[in-house]
Amino acid sequence: MVENMIEAKMKYFLIFILSFSSLFASEHRLLLSGFTIHEKSHKKNGGEYNGFNYGAGYEFTTFEHYNELYFATNITVIKDSHNKPQYTLSGSPNIRFKLSTNTAVSFGLAMFGMWKKDNFKKGVSEEEAEYDLLFGAAPLSSVYYKNFNVNFAYVPTISHDNIKTVGFAIMYFGWKF
Repeated sequence: MVENMIEAKMKYFLIFILSFSSLFASEHRLLLSGFTIHEKSHKKNGGEYNGFNYGAGYEFTTFEHYNELYFATNITVIKDSHNKPQYTLSGSPNIRFKLSTNTAVSFGLAMFGMWKKDNFKKGVSEEEAEYDLLFGAAPLSSVYYKNFNVNFAYVPTISHDNIKTVGFAIMYFGWKF
């Protein structure tokens, strides 16, 4: 019961922070998730990873000027590599460079927290896996054309103590509104 109260309070706190922060944003984007390429093609049970991670999200940024540091925050819900729902909150410092009148490119480093099934715990099958909060960082880049953008992020393979992830590169799309 106490855990449910803590989870509820955390959800309300995150909703408040995201709502309040987005009021000061200079850009708002609708995100649609896309494709994932994994460093390994098969899961520990022999099945293949899901490479089409459909889902959606919302992003807001403080971008105002090219060649200057700005911050982006996004929240997404996608179907993860194990075909289960994954909830992600990400924040990143970025810098954007103008290439021409309608095109630009940005680079950054995303720090993220994911609420997802932890399929890598020793001795636990995918069916027995429970949701857990996992944290990470990923280099990212985006290519912009008018109001449309394509985003790329890479999470490397990590194996340390109880933490294990299979590296992957993800591509998703954004539309500025």
